[in-house]
Amino acid sequence: MKNIKTTIRLIFELSKNDFKVRYAASYLGIVWGIANPLITLLVYWFVFEIGFRSGARPDGTPFIVWLACGMVMWFLVSESVSTSSNSFLEYSYLVKKVSFRIGILPIVKIISSLYNHIIFLIILGVILLTNGVKPDITNIQFLYYLFCSIYLLTGIGLITSSLVVFIRDIGQLVGIAVQIGFWLIPIVWSSEIIPDKYIYLFKLNPVYYLVEGYRDTFIENVWFWHRYNQSFYFWCISTIILFIGYKLFKRLKPHFADVL
Repeated sequence: MKNIKTTIRLIFELSKNDFKVRYAASYLGIVWGIANPLITLLVYWFVFEIGFRSGARPDGTPFIVWLACGMVMWFLVSESVSTSSNSFLEYSYLVKKVSFRIGILPIVKIISSLYNHIIFLIILGVILLTNGVKPDITNIQFLYYLFCSIYLLTGIGLITSSLVVFIRDIGQLVGIAVQIGFWLIPIVWSSEIIPDKYIYLFKLNPVYYLVEGYRDTFIENVWFWHRYNQSFYFWCISTIILFIGYKLFKRLKPHFADVL
């Protein structure tokens, strides 16, 4: 139990330091970490609602609310995947220390991304309130979806970070996969445009569950256990990914110091 507490404390200390260092070289610091995604959100809102005149959703939900719920989760996923993939390279000096538990490094990057996510949740709250979306008891389940995201992202992070050590091109492929992934998930487009016989293909992506989960939490007010089929699938596929990530990490770990 003491070792677990020490590890958790170490993860949070490293994540706070990582968050500070990330913006230390710029004058505006953390402002850039908020400004870039926020501008992206506003650009997509302008293009789809003002340009394409998407307007409100069929149920009356303002488009900006629907879009923001999806993008706030996507920002967490994309940032975590991108940064955790290079965690062993970035902290190579720690990887070479025999006594250091390097398996926590991808998690450190994910927790570091959570700090920006918390700020975006506050911004999302403002967007909801200004658009007439009232708070509901189901809003509390955002904590559940946060835990889901960390669980999934840890597995992905272990896989990509372990491979990047030996194949640096994996980092570039991850960047491309993140860009493609954005358009394969109903973030700026609605799943309602997809024929029912094909929609299951999109639901195979576990990130779909997270994005729609935030909309269930803040817009639809649907509890996660009402999506029991999707929840069961998510935990199964995420556990498989985490298992593969752990096994791959354990297999390659002894050789990290030789190539870093």
